[in-house]
Amino acid sequence: MNALIAILFFIFFVLFISLFRRRSDIFSPARLFVLVWSLAIGLATLKFSRYQIKWTEYSWLMYAISLGSLLLGLFVTYVINIGKESKSVSAIRETVRSNTINSDLLYRYTIFLFIAYLVSYIFSAAIIGYVPLFTRFPGVTRNDWGVFGLGLFVQSFPAIIFLSILYFIYTKNQFKKKFILFLVILISFITYSFLLQRYYVVFALILSAVALYYSTNIFKVRNITVILLILISVFFGMSLIRQTGTIVNYLYYLSDMKFSVKYAIFTEPYMYIVMNLENFANAVNNLEKHTYGLFTFDFIFALTGIKHTLFKYLNLTEFPFMITNNYNTYTMFFIYYWDYGVVGLGFIPFILGFLFGRAYHNMKQNPNINTISVYSIFAFVIIFSFFIPIISFLHFAFNFLVIYIITWLINQQDIKVKI
Repeated sequence: MNALIAILFFIFFVLFISLFRRRSDIFSPARLFVLVWSLAIGLATLKFSRYQIKWTEYSWLMYAISLGSLLLGLFVTYVINIGKESKSVSAIRETVRSNTINSDLLYRYTIFLFIAYLVSYIFSAAIIGYVPLFTRFPGVTRNDWGVFGLGLFVQSFPAIIFLSILYFIYTKNQFKKKFILFLVILISFITYSFLLQRYYVVFALILSAVALYYSTNIFKVRNITVILLILISVFFGMSLIRQTGTIVNYLYYLSDMKFSVKYAIFTEPYMYIVMNLENFANAVNNLEKHTYGLFTFDFIFALTGIKHTLFKYLNLTEFPFMITNNYNTYTMFFIYYWDYGVVGLGFIPFILGFLFGRAYHNMKQNPNINTISVYSIFAFVIIFSFFIPIISFLHFAFNFLVIYIITWLINQQDIKVKI
């Protein structure tokens, strides 16, 4: 096990250092995926918490199939694109600078989406009767906040931020409109922070960071450090608010950590990474019945409103074989095992890897606002593949469609749309 830990961290540090190599593509999918998972599994094998379990050979095999299938999908797209003209990051940026888009249409759509967000937010707050931040137990009330239908527009926050950033990237001058969009970003951030939904805040920030990377020269070592510090501050700042009445030491003892309490501050980031993997390893060993698409196509059942009815009818447990109630996520891959077993882990991650790779090579061969936006979304999915299956969530699907359609429309110079 010590040798495995050493190998995993060696892979991570080599790949991490390679990010700062000249002409390196920071967000290339295979490296990004291996970087994330070598760190996640490396941390999990340290077993710093007594909640962590010893992984069986079957658990390791399921991980090998999941990760290997996705990497195989990426490799297939790499082979398909051998010999095709592919632009470097600097060439992509030059192409983007020469591209023109329908910036007026981008501005109108962003304002329209923001108005829909604000109206839905106000109506939701009025119907529910509270906003999570201003309740006695914000960490609890945030989980039940939302109104069916209106929630889609409230959760369009990532799309609003991302589209606003795109306007700043692709539009010259237009200072009045940029000031208005700055206010849109500010109001959106403030109001959405009241909901304590930090995951979609990080979603918006990473989408914007990837788009900035491929569209501008803003990404230098110094800037990357600043962005990482902002992400960490947002993530743990919201945690501090959500955990009203608790302290770092409480989390330490709650998580039954093995290291000294002097390092209790590392409890939350460590547990938020490793317990996803631990829950997966535990659940695949105990799960006996499969659900055949209920979770893979969760966004469809959620949209039709029959998701919870099906849960009750099939008598399903929302979090099967969870090690502790304090951590209830299973990585991106578990739902494919829950739905289809080993076949699901072998097939669906391969398809996802193929889609991620195709989007990446499409962006490198034909860089424009649409292809960059699509890959920015997939890069986020890759980065958080250790956490949750966001690609199956209705809110994610809605944001994806909004961003895809709008960026496709504004990239078509001959299309004129009036709002």
